[in-house]
Amino acid sequence: MLRKHMEFRKQQDLDNILAWQSPEVVKIYSANSICGHDREGGPVWYHIAAGLDVKGLFLSASKQDLLRDKFQNCELLLHQCELQTQKLGKKVEKITALVDLEGLSLRHLWKPGVEFAQEFLSALEANYPEILKHIIIVRSPSLFAVAFNLIKSYTSKETCRKVVILGDNWKQELSKFISPDQLPVEFGGTLTDPDGNPKCVTKINYGGEVPKSYHLSKQVRMQYEHTVTVGRGSSQHVENEILFPGCVLRCLKVRQHLQPGSF
Repeated sequence: MLRKHMEFRKQQDLDNILAWQSPEVVKIYSANSICGHDREGGPVWYHIAAGLDVKGLFLSASKQDLLRDKFQNCELLLHQCELQTQKLGKKVEKITALVDLEGLSLRHLWKPGVEFAQEFLSALEANYPEILKHIIIVRSPSLFAVAFNLIKSYTSKETCRKVVILGDNWKQELSKFISPDQLPVEFGGTLTDPDGNPKCVTKINYGGEVPKSYHLSKQVRMQYEHTVTVGRGSSQHVENEILFPGCVLRCLKVRQHLQPGSF
């Protein structure tokens, strides 16, 4: 496992990933952040479902860049643990993940997005074992059970046991894990932005719908979309360069005006 992890670190260039700059669209719309510390001093990693435009991100960035953004967060969390260890004079090596599922809908269960989550969770289990102390779920809708079934087979039983689903009084229950002065007012704490914003938008990325101007697929379509007439009994050879993972090649078949047996 250690040998595989060292190879993984080399492949992903994890020793230098903290200096890596993710694409602008990922920085703005990724809907995950590190903010505050739990009651034992571990960093808290926020994931906001309502603002996550899964399809928009996939149309605007490569899967590799999206994965590297997640791995960069993992390395940042480990770095925060080291800083807290020095500051508190005790070993801090686990983090708390706070997942806000308000607004979770079928658009979040888009197949490429689910497969991406499965791939990341597999990499997390293999390369960052025992980094998670708790995975706290708040404001979960009934659809959560469906979403969880899609990904739980990619997590260990030990990780599944760390999932804590809070009920209607989640703000009060959350304070048992995270001190109010480390929690934004939006989540039941007392932390605000300097201007008083209860959501702490300077610390937590709430994401949002990705503008179409970021969509790479639109740029690719403009370059490659064309029409050609192919005579009966002949063929046409077309070369397309695949610029990013997830490209789809579509062929439009127009049947009107064709003679029987010509298609």
